Amino acid sequence: MSSSWFSPAPSEVTTSRLSLDFGLRAADLFFRELVVPELGRIWFARQLSWPLAALALHEELASHGSNAPKPTAICHGIEALACKLEYEANSDRETRSRRILGNRAFGREDGHEAWSFHRLRQASYYVRNTHRQAATRAVRVDGGLGFARGSRFDLLELEPVGRALANAFLNQNVGQGGTTLRKWIVGWLRDEKKLPSSRASFRSALSPEHATDDERALVRSRLLGTSTPASEKRQRLAQAVRSAAAMLDIEGTVVAWLQKRDHQEQANEILAARAFGAVLDRARDAVARLTRAVEPARGGVKVPTLVADSGIKRALKDLRSATKSYVERANVAGVNEPTSRAFTGAVAVADDAEAIRLVVRRAGEVLGLADGAVVRGALFRVIGGADEARDLEDGAARIEPDRTGRTFRIANLHALLRDVDQRGAR
Repeated sequence: MSSSWFSPAPSEVTTSRLSLDFGLRAADLFFRELVVPELGRIWFARQLSWPLAALALHEELASHGSNAPKPTAICHGIEALACKLEYEANSDRETRSRRILGNRAFGREDGHEAWSFHRLRQASYYVRNTHRQAATRAVRVDGGLGFARGSRFDLLELEPVGRALANAFLNQNVGQGGTTLRKWIVGWLRDEKKLPSSRASFRSALSPEHATDDERALVRSRLLGTSTPASEKRQRLAQAVRSAAAMLDIEGTVVAWLQKRDHQEQANEILAARAFGAVLDRARDAVARLTRAVEPARGGVKVPTLVADSGIKRALKDLRSATKSYVERANVAGVNEPTSRAFTGAVAVADDAEAIRLVVRRAGEVLGLADGAVVRGALFRVIGGADEARDLEDGAARIEPDRTGRTFRIANLHALLRDVDQRGAR
């Protein structure tokens, strides 16, 4: 991967970040949902336990007449505390849990106040883009795994299975004297409880790495145990990826497994999603070529000059080839997502000059057009290629397994399956 520009870790960023989605974010989300329905961006069990526990605690505090913090604040405090305890237990960045957010914020904090709820609930002491945001859709009945009912997170109402998962997390014993995690967190929210010097049981009870067997069983039951078309699709994918230690080749193994067992429709949907992903990547490669061509010229580069660049010509040819493959695979799958069709249709009929203009107009603020030239945009930087461009997103989205390639959340499902299938992990 090119290292021609420096990108801070996702949890360290507070300013605007570049996003190269070419106006196709809706299409990207459409294909992720098509391939692995109702999962959202979940990839480990505690991403569900934390927000459900926050809803249960808010309900409990509100029922006692307390001026209860909103569920969002409670959840951010809990997950920040969980991540910080895991961070404290392992100072080695290379071996530290990949599920931790907030490394930069935690590294600059000290003193007991740094462990208080009123601090950790704040983005400046944790992160702006949290695990809770990744989980909101997945916990809902509508379009998710069915743990809570409602539209906005702060107004969600727990379903029985959601309350059971919250209790499996909150009823753990911590510290000495049989204190439950529920009781301790309530005191912590009220600033009546501090972390003791011996934190092992708190770390284990809160950790992103150590969900209880009851939590795992409940998550697995909602993931694979319901009689719905979405669950059946996830079940087939679960059988295809099995318990492999590493994510399998999607087209060579997962798609082949589905085809062999006459699940051709599902296989075709995955192939169409993969072809769409290739379109995005080839468009990002074209932008990368353009940034390298524009970078030395302060006043920009005329479009005819760019058209004559052999590297840009090749990138545009690859983009057209990817769009053709996408249309073919989408037709076979019976997929007619409008925004991706419009983009690929425009690319297919454009000559090189118009293709450059089309890509630049959709490249966010990294590039711009002025007086017939491609110029640096407000967020200009030299990009090494599609892999580097995919890393521009921040927050929890960047550390989830799906960010390692165009898996359309099959990698997230694989990671979640490995998490919920563990036994005796505590």
